[in-house]
Amino acid sequence: MCGQSRYKDRYDEKSEFFNRGPINEKEWREFRRYKRKQESPESKFYKHLTWYMAIMGFFLYKNHGNVFSFFPIAFFWGIGVAIHYFSVFGWPNEQKPNKPDQDDDMDDEPEDKGPNWSDKDLV
Repeated sequence: MCGQSRYKDRYDEKSEFFNRGPINEKEWREFRRYKRKQESPESKFYKHLTWYMAIMGFFLYKNHGNVFSFFPIAFFWGIGVAIHYFSVFGWPNEQKPNKPDQDDDMDDEPEDKGPNWSDKDLV
């Protein structure tokens, strides 16, 4: 079964993939790879940052606060996290394209969206 029923229950997938019966390991790996590719770059960065902080915290705990024993790992992995951050969010001084405000779109539409009748039509 490869865990597909657990995935279906958790994420409530309504796709043809789950309605065709049991699958083999290869198909299940392909589906997981497909779902992983659908993740946003921001969520991938936050996962990367979370793992970095967790592993560095573990190293700090195991080495009793001696930072210099794992400094090369922390330093170069930290550079990788910084590059990942800038590739996802861009440099701080970059100008992002302005999105049109929703208020500007409302100017084109009439304020009253009701039917076009007057009081004399009701008599």
